[in-house]
Amino acid sequence: MSPSLAADNKERLTIILIDGDEIYIRSGRSHTFLQDYQLYIKGTDTEGKRIWVELSRKGVPLQDAIVTEGSQFVYTQNSTEILNLTVNTIYEGADGVLVRFSPVYQYLDTRLPMPQSSTESYDNASDKNISSDYPEMETQAKGFDMPLFLLGLGTVLLATGFFAGKRKGK
Repeated sequence: MSPSLAADNKERLTIILIDGDEIYIRSGRSHTFLQDYQLYIKGTDTEGKRIWVELSRKGVPLQDAIVTEGSQFVYTQNSTEILNLTVNTIYEGADGVLVRFSPVYQYLDTRLPMPQSSTESYDNASDKNISSDYPEMETQAKGFDMPLFLLGLGTVLLATGFFAGKRKGK
């Protein structure tokens, strides 16, 4: 994804870093945007309808808010919009909530340097900049062994095919 330009109503150009994407963040986890902005899901109410989010940069809290489905979280710096996220869906589960933000817009903060590689920074940002206070996001359930699962699935399919062929032969 490369930065693009857009003109706002004041006729000055704004550089768009993230243009309408969607992101998912679990409660207790964070997502790192370009220019080191980090959005953290700090908590949720007991029904999972409202979430407490905090935006920070390099460990310094910038803004926090309690948001619900359909509401927007907007961060501005000196009357310039930097980040605009809409809470699309809040999924409640046994381990907390998963929040889908869509659309997500990030605009260049001109006080900060231009990101060097926007695709590398955006795609891998969550892996690089998560504080040791927050556990890393897991892509697989604990105790689940993918190679063993695939081997077992293959064995079941092979046995099913063998016995189905044997039955047709009679």
